[in-house]
Amino acid sequence: EKVKLEMAVLMADNFRARITPTDAEISAHFAANQETYRSPEKRRVRFINIDPETLRATMTVTPAEVDARYRENMSMFSTPEQVRASHILFKTEGKDEAAVEKAAQAVLARVGAGEDFAALAKQFSEDSSAANGGDLDFFAREAMVKPFSDAAYGQDVGEVSGLVKSEFGFHIIKTTDKRPAATRTLAEVRPQLEDQIKFEKAQTEAQKIADDAAGQIDDPSDLDRVAQSKGLTVGDSGLFSRDEPLAGLGFAPAVAAEAFTMEQGKVSGQLRTNQGFAFISLVEIAPPAVPTLDAVRDRVRDDVARLQAIEVAKTRAATLSQAAQRGSFAAAAKAAGVEMKTTELITRGFALPDVGVNSAVDDAVFALTQGQVSAPISTPNAVVVAKVVERASTTPEAFAAEKTQLTNELLQRRRQEFFASYMTKAKTKMT
Repeated sequence: EKVKLEMAVLMADNFRARITPTDAEISAHFAANQETYRSPEKRRVRFINIDPETLRATMTVTPAEVDARYRENMSMFSTPEQVRASHILFKTEGKDEAAVEKAAQAVLARVGAGEDFAALAKQFSEDSSAANGGDLDFFAREAMVKPFSDAAYGQDVGEVSGLVKSEFGFHIIKTTDKRPAATRTLAEVRPQLEDQIKFEKAQTEAQKIADDAAGQIDDPSDLDRVAQSKGLTVGDSGLFSRDEPLAGLGFAPAVAAEAFTMEQGKVSGQLRTNQGFAFISLVEIAPPAVPTLDAVRDRVRDDVARLQAIEVAKTRAATLSQAAQRGSFAAAAKAAGVEMKTTELITRGFALPDVGVNSAVDDAVFALTQGQVSAPISTPNAVVVAKVVERASTTPEAFAAEKTQLTNELLQRRRQEFFASYMTKAKTKMT
């Protein structure tokens, strides 16, 4: 089932500049919606961070190591011969090949007569490169089908081929530039190789330090002693929730997962982070709590302003909807100061202009008949008015054709749901 829509989207942000919530409105909204602002459980850890990036500066690399790495990876620094070409493609699939060839010959004659190749490509080419005047940029020989590459590589810069037939159709090819094969010298890539080797050594050293530390850390008090012996510092994450970054560690899912399962006063084993390795000790647990209004006043003010802006948008949208029902939707949108937008035939779940995927809009517009205009439809950040200008209902034949695919999709979804439930239950039994 599909609909084609004319839409007017009244964004709440367009009305917020004229809205200033009062202290009384802010207090009333907070009092009525305190649970919305409840903070989740947070925890704080002390940690040792073993970061290869920090160790990199202490690593040394010999000229012999760089030379060996260069020889081993010579192909990485070699660029094959490349050609830049433009083409005009005439597709033959599903067409009378003789007729296509005749049309291609006519355009080739115009190229030969001196007409602009790029302009002809934009007009006649059936390839996505037509918008760029047929330009394909630089490519290696093996990047294109053989007949095409043979033609492009076999002619001089500026030369235009005759008709070249490939599995895609007929091509007119213009070679516009060439690059010879080249290999970057050791001197050119030495800094890159030195940095690469240093980082590999730093990673190895970080793993060595982490493995050594793992054998020495049994108690939270060991963190300071081990850190001092290895020239490291003990950091403090500050309070963080499960989905927040940790100060000094950034986003570290393994660390956060450990922090929210371990007991206070305990120390972890070796943990992987995006930076390297960490050992943590849980030092504080802050339970979920409703904050004071002062702590979240700015957030509450923004919410009140957004809701009030939505109400203003609703009023404007109601006027627009009534005017659209009496006459032109485009004229009604223009009078409301909103740009009308038109969709193609779309299904439920399609990303709509400005509001994206929205079930409330889907429910409203798919309940309309062709030619009907909706009442204002509220979304979290906008109000939508839509007119159905075309409907395409599903048919028994179409359903029968897609039934197997739909069955497979539903089966896959059930399997994924079952697997997720199974794993959730399995985790509760793990020690």
